[in-house]
Amino acid sequence: LAPGSDRPAPIYNETLTLALDAMLSEWKQVAALRKMGVEPSRSCLIYGPPGTGKTLTAFWLAAQLGLPVINARIDGLVSSFLGTTARNIANLFAFANRYRCMLVLDEFDALAKMRDDPHEVGEIKRVVNTLLQNLDARAGTGLTVAITNHDALLDPAVWRRFENHIRIELPDEHTRVVMLNAFLRPLDVDEDVVRT
Repeated sequence: LAPGSDRPAPIYNETLTLALDAMLSEWKQVAALRKMGVEPSRSCLIYGPPGTGKTLTAFWLAAQLGLPVINARIDGLVSSFLGTTARNIANLFAFANRYRCMLVLDEFDALAKMRDDPHEVGEIKRVVNTLLQNLDARAGTGLTVAITNHDALLDPAVWRRFENHIRIELPDEHTRVVMLNAFLRPLDVDEDVVRT
């Protein structure tokens, strides 16, 4: 799946804009970094409340970098048959590792739950172990972006596999005004009405 140019550019607050620009700058200067013996970061965990633009941000990042996206459907990976979910994860990563692309793992918490959760069966331990091994193996191949609304559910070892952690909060007042002005175009709406 190639990120479409028709996607709207996300509107971020200043802090988030700086963080994303820093990541893009690093990823766009791979050759310069390698000359200094440094590898660019290859993974990012995007988390925060629902509806804040996390998935849009992943696709926007891919578009900025000119990378095709493999958007993994978690519901297609998870199986009720013993061992099948882990095998599906391994197959997904094997496929993604063949290409210079961004692998997007949306609803990531469904795969990366804490292994010591008393409500989970032993299968989740195998799934998380497979996921960790594949994240490690992918580190030198492409970019991996995981997205979750439920960061508190993630296994601690999963956090360590991601070099960048980006929290996307609900927009502050200034950002909401900028968004409204963008969404209301071409209507000419009074500033007082927008603020209200």
